[in-house]
This record gives sequence, structure tokens and C-alpha cells, in this order.
Amino acid sequence: MKNPIPFNERDSFWHEKLQFLKGKWPSFVFGLGRGGCLPVFKFSRITRQELEPYLIYLMENGYRTIQSAEMEAFIEGNRKPDPKEVVLCFDHAWASVWTVVAPLLERYGFKAITYAIPGRISELPALRPVWGQPGHDPDVDYTKNPFCSWGELLALQKRGLVDVQSNSWSHGYIFSHDKFLRLIQPETFLPPLNWPLLNESGAQLKTLSNRNVFHPLLPVRSRLSDGVRHDVDPMVVKAIHDDPDVAPFLYKKYFLQIETPEEQLHAISYELTQSREDLEKRLPTKVTQICFPWGVCGKIAYSLLEESGYRSAIAEKSAAKFAVTPGQNSYEIGRLTYPFIRTLPGRSRKLYLRIRQEHSRRAFS
Repeated sequence: MKNPIPFNERDSFWHEKLQFLKGKWPSFVFGLGRGGCLPVFKFSRITRQELEPYLIYLMENGYRTIQSAEMEAFIEGNRKPDPKEVVLCFDHAWASVWTVVAPLLERYGFKAITYAIPGRISELPALRPVWGQPGHDPDVDYTKNPFCSWGELLALQKRGLVDVQSNSWSHGYIFSHDKFLRLIQPETFLPPLNWPLLNESGAQLKTLSNRNVFHPLLPVRSRLSDGVRHDVDPMVVKAIHDDPDVAPFLYKKYFLQIETPEEQLHAISYELTQSREDLEKRLPTKVTQICFPWGVCGKIAYSLLEESGYRSAIAEKSAAKFAVTPGQNSYEIGRLTYPFIRTLPGRSRKLYLRIRQEHSRRAFS
């Protein structure tokens, strides 16, 4: 059976080959000039040991950082290209943005953008200790509360170090096909953002976990793709729980609850508007930019961006180039992963092939 996930939403060996053919890579990664583009780099979970060398490289070579409003002004032609400006983005607002990233940004005189997920943000009684303070937890991104709290985001926004923008309301996966893959077992492991949604739109966010033993796993797509949500009928889940051996034989479409086009439209609209409204209600910020989960922006989500109040969107899967250019479509911004900071013109510069070789060595070490 062919893969039910559309090719343009997958990560595969062939994607990078096609990216070269389409000219998505900016010229500076190959040793040439920037050509008037604005480089944008993305991080996720990050440690001090990983982040600090890149900030040092930027500092020693005279680079400056800008945030979402300046990026949008650049796209709209209201800000002149500056060969020393870059953008640093930290996806998901992991707790390390508060405990590690902010102290290092302050030390080296930089600013950044983080994309927060309101449905996953908690209230905590106090701000957590940052790097250099007693009680700092270097593994905070892997704790029970792995994301920045509302209080931490508020402190970041007030200090101006980190501009808080949207990463959608849930950053959720949905079941999007009736193909049976496997059952959840107590030892089943998925990264926290990869567990499919159990609910959405107006309730406290709930996702599957390895506590949902014997719940079937089906192919997933981003909630902001054009995928139609398939929910497993609770009666089927109970039947499988009573007799797990029948699981592969229970998968017919009539055992699934498939959302209507109206329900799909409502859910996608909620992801866009509720995220912006929650962030603006809790923080002194104007949310005008969204970073699409997994870089996937479906046609429905795209059609709702302007009326949902967004001026720009990060959407790597549909971006024409992995950098920002004046006059481009502001809803198709592309970015590079952070190791490519070292390809920027400067002392001790590295080029594309060297970065790729180092990445491969780390992956297999």
C-alpha cells in the first residue's frame, strides 16, 4: 500500500535533491554573497554547549539580530537589506528558551523570536532557575513541564529579548487515514509533540500517550494540513482492549469517525485564531506571525491566515527559498537549521558540504 501521507509533507532523501533543483538554498551557504536576502535560522531544544558557539560566531563577525516586525517590514519593502542582519527562531518555546537561550542572548547582545503553543503552556508558581543560578536543571526540556510557563514568557517579552509569536494553538497531529499501524504499548515512545490529539477546539488539550494502552495508531498529518481527521470509535478501542489480536481486522472506514468539512474548517480556524488571541491576552505582544508545525501549511489554513490576523507565516514545506527576500510571499517564509549559521560570511566560515559532513558524523557517533 502506498504511503498515505502526501509526498510534500514527508521528510525523505529525495526532498533535499528536489530542493537543489528548485533553487531553495541561498547562495551564501555555498560560499557566495547573500544577494540581498535575510537569513533566518531555526532552533528547537537547545543546550548551552550547542548554542553558545553560534552566538560567538555571530558576535565576532559583527552580525545583528532582528525580530518579527522588522522581518515583515523587510518583506514589504519598508526596511532596506542589511548584510549584517539575521533572524534567530526558537520553535515551540521549550523551557530552555527561558533557562538557557535568554541568558545567552543577553550576554552576547542578541534578540530572537520564539513560537509558543498556548494549548500546551502551564501556569507555574515561580520562574525556574536559569543557567548559572542554583537549582538550574539542564534537562528542563524533558521534565513534566517542558515548555516555558506563562510567567516566563511574560518576563521574556517584557525584557525585549525574545519576541513571542504563534506556533498554532495545539501544534497537533491528527489521525488522517484508516490504515492500521500498531497498538500503543506501555513501552511505546514518541516525542511529546508527536502524540496525536484526542481533543481540540475549546477544551483543555489532551493527547494520546503510552497510558492509552491498546489504542490503535494510524497515519498522522498536521492539524494545519488539509488532512481530514479520523477518530477511532471508542467501541473499537474497547473491543481491542478486550482482545488485542483482533486489532488488524477491525479497520474498516465505518469503525472510524471522520470529521465533516465544516468541522475541519472550524478546527483549523480555531488553531490560528485562538493561538493569537490567547498570546495577546496573556502577554504584552502583537502576534502577527505564525510558524506552521512541521512546516506544513494546507490550502484551508492558507486561506484563513489574513482574516485570522497574521501578516506572515513560516512554512518551510511551501517556501520558495530557505531565506527571506524582499517582495516575496509573506506566508511562505523558509528557514535554515542553525548549523548553517557558520556558512554566513565571516572569519572561520564553513560551507555547505562541511556542515553536512559534520552533521552526518554527529548522527552516527
